[in-house]
Amino acid sequence: MRIQAKPNICVELVIILILVALSSGFNLARPVLGASSDAIAIRVMPNSASLSPARWYKENVKVKGSPQSLTVDGYQAVRDGRTVYVNAANIDSSDKFYTNIYIISYNQEAENATIDIFGQMLAYWKFNANITDADKKAKITRDTRRLADLSDIKLALSGYYEAHSGYPALLAGSYLAGKSISTWPSWRLTLGSAMAITLPVDPVNKLGACPAGYDAVTCWNQTDKKFADPTDDGVFNLPGGSLVYVYMVNNGAFSLCATMETNYITAAQGACQL
Repeated sequence: MRIQAKPNICVELVIILILVALSSGFNLARPVLGASSDAIAIRVMPNSASLSPARWYKENVKVKGSPQSLTVDGYQAVRDGRTVYVNAANIDSSDKFYTNIYIISYNQEAENATIDIFGQMLAYWKFNANITDADKKAKITRDTRRLADLSDIKLALSGYYEAHSGYPALLAGSYLAGKSISTWPSWRLTLGSAMAITLPVDPVNKLGACPAGYDAVTCWNQTDKKFADPTDDGVFNLPGGSLVYVYMVNNGAFSLCATMETNYITAAQGACQL
């Protein structure tokens, strides 16, 4: 199953399934006698805010159950009973990046064959049919997760602001005042604790190569109390090749970004320019 949807369009497809004898490899070639009124429905909803599937579910599903996390073709998803919600990226012909929520479900009291087909659909589903490089595809799935994480963090920061009339200042408890990186202890111990949440970290979560004398994980020199800034020009920069989340606050305003692995994500969408 390969899906490529246009941005900002709600597409609804309903597939009426004739019962089939299933064999390995999602083989639907051998029909059996009789037909079923069962159906598998697929809806494609625009996700312009790049919400995680869990947050999209929370904000858009009126009758909620007990959703469970899973992945579909490498993308984050949640399942609530007969329905799966997937947050997946699309890259159009002009290299524009956008995300959709794919809602895949089957009817109540479905026959076992339909439920089996549904499971195989999820197992063999392939997004991004226009991306043939497996490594490039993996980078896209990670960047999609990064955008969803940033969206979740911004929501938590908004709640913090409403409660405290400001954002976490990080005047103490971090290597550098007003700054935290997802590889630093302060990311969760100071910033996360202040916000009363467990902050997500980058899917790779690794700084670039740190010079001798600097900690390999944090790029911090405890003796000199200095970060391995590659430019050392008074402007905060990350070592080349870093894949982390960065939070900074200055004069009451915060900035939050992620270092992306593809060139599809702009600074306006949350890509770090550090």
